[in-house]
Amino acid sequence: MKKILKSRFVFFLKIIVTITILYFVFRKIDFQVLFHSFSQIKISVIAVLLITTTIKIFIEYKNWGNYLMINPEYKPKPSEIFKSHMIGHSLSLLIPGGIGAAGKAFFINNSKSHTFMSVGVEKFFQTWINLLFASFAAIFYFRKINISIPIAVFVFVIILPLLIYWFKHLNRIESIEKYFLEYIRILPNISVMQIIYMFITIFQYFILVNVFRPFHIYSAIISIPLILSSNLIPITFAGLGLREKFAIEVFSKYSISSEIAVAVTLTIFLFNSVLPAIVGLILFLKKKK
Repeated sequence: MKKILKSRFVFFLKIIVTITILYFVFRKIDFQVLFHSFSQIKISVIAVLLITTTIKIFIEYKNWGNYLMINPEYKPKPSEIFKSHMIGHSLSLLIPGGIGAAGKAFFINNSKSHTFMSVGVEKFFQTWINLLFASFAAIFYFRKINISIPIAVFVFVIILPLLIYWFKHLNRIESIEKYFLEYIRILPNISVMQIIYMFITIFQYFILVNVFRPFHIYSAIISIPLILSSNLIPITFAGLGLREKFAIEVFSKYSISSEIAVAVTLTIFLFNSVLPAIVGLILFLKKKK
């Protein structure tokens, strides 16, 4: 009962934090300019966003299948991988902090302990790719600090997935050896797919910003990972508010207005989070249990 009350308290606390941050963000926004910014987005740009979002979902689907196969005794069906992943999108939007995404484990015909392990590995790689690009961007964005510090952090983040594998030598439990072997087998494929996924996200931001004003691809590679690093701080509902705050601060260095920053981040949120969540909700409602 205490755990239920604690989880509910955290849930409502994050909603309050989200509303508070959004309040301080929007009080500085000219809503007339914001709505005008939305009206400038062309149909061709929307089509590109839909295509890139579909590609990103496919990458997520392939990686989720790889994560599930960390248990070598389990062979998931493609339909099961897709349905559980899309339902995870819906649950992650409804329940903040990554807790909802773990709910997709209940839509997999595998042992829950193994599936939760797969969810944990997925969360690790999602965090890793954000850290990787953000640490690289920090080398060029934060010019006033000692450059050796962000370089050292970047090198550490690069080898972090390998460190996880090396940790297996610290335990003497033979029963988990097979999971580490599967982990190292899928590591190259997952890493490449995650890097492609991040570049697609950067491209989405890049084309949207260019709708409103010229924005160089170099500036996009340096600034956008820092905005996406807000995903590493799970204190708001679905990242809302915090991501917009990061965008306003980071984009201000490139003379991009607050209205454009908010319009871009909310549009990306709509395509990358809301639309997949709607598909997941439909699949969820079709389930008998």
